[in-house]
Amino acid sequence: MNYYKQILTVTLWEYKRFFKIKNELIGIVVMLVLGTMGFYGGKYAASGTSEKRELYVEQGCPEILKEILQDSYSITEISPIKTDSIKAGIAETRQGMLLAKDGNQFILYAYKKPGGLNRLQTALDAYRQQVAMQEKDITPDKLEYIMKPASLKEEYSFQPQSSQRRVLAYFFAGLMVMAVFLSFAFQFTAITGEKQLKITEQIVSAIKPQVWMDGKILGITLTGLSSMLIYTMLAILGGVLFFQFTGASAMQITGYLHLPSILLFFVFTLMGILIWNSLLAAIASIITDPNNSGKSSLMMVPVLFVLSSFLIIRDPDNSVAVFLSWFPLTSATGMPIRWTITEISWWQLAGSFALLIIAFYYLKRLAAKIFRVSILISGKEPSWNEVIKMVKED
Repeated sequence: MNYYKQILTVTLWEYKRFFKIKNELIGIVVMLVLGTMGFYGGKYAASGTSEKRELYVEQGCPEILKEILQDSYSITEISPIKTDSIKAGIAETRQGMLLAKDGNQFILYAYKKPGGLNRLQTALDAYRQQVAMQEKDITPDKLEYIMKPASLKEEYSFQPQSSQRRVLAYFFAGLMVMAVFLSFAFQFTAITGEKQLKITEQIVSAIKPQVWMDGKILGITLTGLSSMLIYTMLAILGGVLFFQFTGASAMQITGYLHLPSILLFFVFTLMGILIWNSLLAAIASIITDPNNSGKSSLMMVPVLFVLSSFLIIRDPDNSVAVFLSWFPLTSATGMPIRWTITEISWWQLAGSFALLIIAFYYLKRLAAKIFRVSILISGKEPSWNEVIKMVKED
């Protein structure tokens, strides 16, 4: 059996080992059920906040203020001589609020600090604004004229990609993070589990460590891509249902389905997943017990690099943004994002992608080398210095 047939065999074995369509569908159903329960539960919990609370005001309260307050509260006007009895009633029943006025200051009486106090503050601010406008003889038309922004007509030689393209780039970045997390779990289950069961030595005696590692990287990447595809289809279906229930046209979602952009983002995302799978496989190779290893915390590293690539949005043409769009650990998301918001030549896309391929080639070789060295180590988990030393000596 030649090299490529061996890789294909290991790849398919790893893929069939981890990707179970039944389990994926069960997971989606559970997620939908929990999401539905969370949505309606939150909606029910928040439903009471829209009810108008009882608010007492003293006689003589300005009509303008009462009109503003009526939008959010049930107003009851009382005589000033009943103020003390109302306060006592609020303290006893723990219900209602009393709003009094002392000169230019408002005073709120309640049993405890009420929820939604910002609504009352907003109403008082609106009243204060209207009073100030009357004092200064400023009509609403004059205020609108004063607050009107300056007119600015924009003309640019270069027009960035549409906002839909940018959202699509963010979407693929999120999918890559999801695929990397899935791959992390599978890599640790596969590699560390085989080491603990003492079957790794038997496997590498039959095939080369490079073939075994390449097959694992490709097989688990294929598993992550399959899950990514399922959740992408679910997201599209969710978008269609969203437009349907909100009354908007479902055709709006087609604005995001730009085939050239999808192909560009997909190939960069694919290489990013392969690179991170290679690094995760190398890390998993030196872990003996994932439950007690400090190296397990490295699963957050891919997220940090993906998030750092979003720094490109601030200024896509500065030196930091250019570096992030070329550096292999960030360019898988950085270059597509930069492509959507600034002008990029075709050779920059090609060059960044070529660096991703080169990085993947050397990282998978490094992962296989670390894997081969690590199976010779028994007993305690090797430190990073020990691994580097053994790899250099190999």
